[in-house]
Amino acid sequence: MATKEAHSRANIEYNRRQDNIMIRPSKEMGAIIRQSAAAENMSVQGYVLQTLYARTGATGGCLLYTSDA
Repeated sequence: MATKEAHSRANIEYNRRQDNIMIRPSKEMGAIIRQSAAAENMSVQGYVLQTLYARTGATGGCLLYTSDA
């Protein structure tokens, strides 16, 4: 029982540290994203995050550059 409660507390803390972003692509774009992720043997979330990291220079939530703008 203590393990279940500890797991629940750990999940709550993890979720508090994470952001939640929802996107709503068209059905066609969603299919393209899913197919692209599957072709790379990745989850959709992993594929989207990897793509964003590559485009922004971020790694796991930390930017590799700063903007003066």
